[in-house]
Amino acid sequence: EERCQNLSQLFPGDETKWVVTEKIDGSSTTFTYKRKGKNKGFYVCSRNVCFDTPEKAEKCYYDSNIYLEMAEKYDIENKLKEILEKYGGDYDFVTLQGETYGESVQKRTYSIEGRDFMAFNLIFGNDINNQDRLSSTQMKTILDEYTIPSVPILNTSYQLPQTCDELLIYADGESKLDGKTREGIVLRTQDGNNSFKAVSNKF
Repeated sequence: EERCQNLSQLFPGDETKWVVTEKIDGSSTTFTYKRKGKNKGFYVCSRNVCFDTPEKAEKCYYDSNIYLEMAEKYDIENKLKEILEKYGGDYDFVTLQGETYGESVQKRTYSIEGRDFMAFNLIFGNDINNQDRLSSTQMKTILDEYTIPSVPILNTSYQLPQTCDELLIYADGESKLDGKTREGIVLRTQDGNNSFKAVSNKF
């Protein structure tokens, strides 16, 4: 996500109503299930590596593969198959993006033992140029059905202030996870297609 400081064209804010979610301090985690074609299958990825072979699965920055751990914890492969079948229409794949957080991931552990996952994107598509990114509220409705956690939604009709500095003040606040300082916020348009972040200065 682009930082709000680099998006001066957004201020002062217009009449656009943004969906605001909490930004989670963790490790970027992506799951994809593709149901046909030569690349058919289930993929688990960090920001830079797709753990699609045993050799790659062993190459993880952390002591254990936290990405595969989350896939197993939430039975992601089977659930993405069901989500694609039920909600994907003619699309070829479904991708779930989120953050793995907790012990031994970042300095911010969110006061939990072990690790957990929270999703921030649910995408259906056929290729890079033909994708449908759901809004935060649409995503949450579907993921709740499959007991997959999603990032806390803080506001569903937020209007940008006059300045970026005012937005950064709004980004300060308590995390919905443990009541301590949150990392910041992510703002998305109602259709989910445009987004950016505001990282708390206090964080």
